[in-house]
Amino acid sequence: MAPSRSEVDDDFAEFVRARQHQVLRAAHLLCGDPGLAEDLARGAFVALALRWSKVRDDSPDTYVREALYRDAMRLRHSGSHDVPALDQLTHKQRAVTVLLHFEHRTEHEAAEILGISVGAVRNQAHAGDGLAGWLFDAAEAVGEQDFVEAARSGARARKLRHRRFGIGAAAAVALVSAAFVVVPRGSTTDRANPAPSPSSPRPTSLAPPSDGEPATFSLFNVTTQVGPDLSQVNALPKIDDLTRSQLALPETLTFGPETVMPTLSEVGNNSAPVRAVLLRRTPEGMQPVLVRPTLSKPFSLLDTVTLVANVDEGGNSSEPLEVTAIANDRRHVMFLQPGKVLVLDAFSGKVTTFVVADAHLEGGGWTPDGQSVIAWSANREWRITPATGTADRLGQVGASPGRHKVVVDEDGSMRVLESDDRGIITKTLGGPRVLSQVWGSTFTNVESRLATGGFLNRSAEVLANSVQPDKLFQGVFAVDRDGVTSARLLLAPGSEGMVLGCCEVLGWAYNDQVLIRWNGRDLLAWNVGTGALTRVSTLPDSDEGSPLGRAGLTVALAP
Repeated sequence: MAPSRSEVDDDFAEFVRARQHQVLRAAHLLCGDPGLAEDLARGAFVALALRWSKVRDDSPDTYVREALYRDAMRLRHSGSHDVPALDQLTHKQRAVTVLLHFEHRTEHEAAEILGISVGAVRNQAHAGDGLAGWLFDAAEAVGEQDFVEAARSGARARKLRHRRFGIGAAAAVALVSAAFVVVPRGSTTDRANPAPSPSSPRPTSLAPPSDGEPATFSLFNVTTQVGPDLSQVNALPKIDDLTRSQLALPETLTFGPETVMPTLSEVGNNSAPVRAVLLRRTPEGMQPVLVRPTLSKPFSLLDTVTLVANVDEGGNSSEPLEVTAIANDRRHVMFLQPGKVLVLDAFSGKVTTFVVADAHLEGGGWTPDGQSVIAWSANREWRITPATGTADRLGQVGASPGRHKVVVDEDGSMRVLESDDRGIITKTLGGPRVLSQVWGSTFTNVESRLATGGFLNRSAEVLANSVQPDKLFQGVFAVDRDGVTSARLLLAPGSEGMVLGCCEVLGWAYNDQVLIRWNGRDLLAWNVGTGALTRVSTLPDSDEGSPLGRAGLTVALAP
C-alpha cells in the first residue's frame, strides 16, 4: 500500500531534523559566512523537498549533499574562514576537502556528490596536519536550526512560480537549453523576423533615465525598452498622487510575523472595498488577509477559513490564491481548494463553498461580468455561478476569466482570444511575432489594451541583444486588442536563461499604467504610452525560509 501524504510528510520532517545540523555545519565550512551558510542549507533542503517522493526510498543523503555542495561550488564569494587552510582554496577544493576530511566520505562518494571524476577529487584534495581537527572545531560552534518548515514553504514557492508562469518541466528544460545556444549574428530560425543587420541602431545604454523619455528601439515594429535592474529600482520616482489615490494601495503591501491585524469577525459588517488580498502563513495552513486602506487598520484577517495548498495532477503544490481572485465589485473574493471553490462576501464575512468534482484545480478567475468563476485543472474546465449555486463542467467551447487572452502557437504565431461577458471565447485576432511563450494572466484595461508576461522568440532575442547585450530574454508585452496597434515591450535585464519569469502583470492602474511585480518584491507601474516607470508598493519577497506569520508570495489586486 502506498504511504499516505501525512506519512510522507512525517518521513521528510524526520529525515531533515536528523541531518540538518550536519548539513548546516558543512555549509559553514564551505563558505565561512553564517548567513550564506543558512541560505545554502535551506536551498539544499528545498531541493530535497521538491524531489522527496522520488528519492525518499533511494538516496536522500546523497541528493541533499549534491544540492549543497554543487551550489557551494557556484558561489562568487565567501567569507573569511576560522580554518586558515581553507582561505587559500578554490570553491571546488573546499568542497572536496570538507567531504573527505569533515564528512569522512570516500573518494568515490565525493566524486558522485560533486559530479566529477575520482581523479578530479584526488587532484582537488587538500590535506594538512591536524586539518580534520580544525574543521571539527570550527563546525562545533555552529548552532542548530530547524529547516523543516523553511524547506516546505520554499518548495511550495518554487512550485507556485512554475505553475504561475505556465511552464512545465519539459518546456523549462527546452527553454533553458535554448537560452544558452549561441546563435551566430545574422542567423535566424524565424524567416518572418530576419536577424538584425550591422546598420541596426545600437544605443550605448537603454537603462531607465532619471527623467525624460526612456530610450527605446524597434523590435520587429514593437517599441521596446529595457527595464531597471535591482540597483536602479530604488532610484525610480514614486507613483504620482492621482494614480496613488485611484489605486488606494499602501506603499508597503506586505507584513511580517509581528504585524497585528484585526480579524474579519472583529471588523464586522463593513462595505469598505477590497483593494488587495494576500495570505498569512499559520501552523494549520494559510489564512486570507484583506487589504482595505479606507479603514483605520487596512489589513484584516479572515479568521473563519484556513486554506491548504492546491495540488495539480503532477503533484506540484501552489498557494491557494489567484491574482484574479477579486471580482469587479471589489466585494467578492474567490479561493481555489482541492475539490471546491470558496467565495467570500467581504462585506458580510460570509464564505460559501461550491463543490467541484476535481481535486486538482490549479487556476481560475472571475468572468468579465463578475457573475461567475472560471476554474480549471490540467484537462477540465468549470464554471461556478454563486447566484445559482451551480458548478458546471464546460465542454469544448473554451472559456477564459479575462476579457482577452494572449496565446502563442507552436509555429510562433501570436493570437489574441476575445471573450464575452460570460467568459466564452468568441473571437480570435492576430498579433506580432515576437514571443515564443506567454505566462501569467492577460489583463485588459477599459480602453481594450492588454498586457501579459512573455519570453522572446529566438529572432527577437538575437535582435534585442545585438542592440544591447544585456541577456534580454523575457519581459512584459502590451498591445491594443487588435493585436497589432501600438505594441510595446518592457524587457528585464539579465533575464536570459531564467525559466521562472522575471516579472508578472497584476493588473492596470489609472491612465494606461500596467501594474507589474518586478523581480519578485517591487510593484511597479509602467505607462505603456510614454514608457515611464514608477514605484507603487513593496510586495512580499521571495525568501523561501519565511517564518510563520509572514505574507505568502501571491498578491491579488482589485480590477
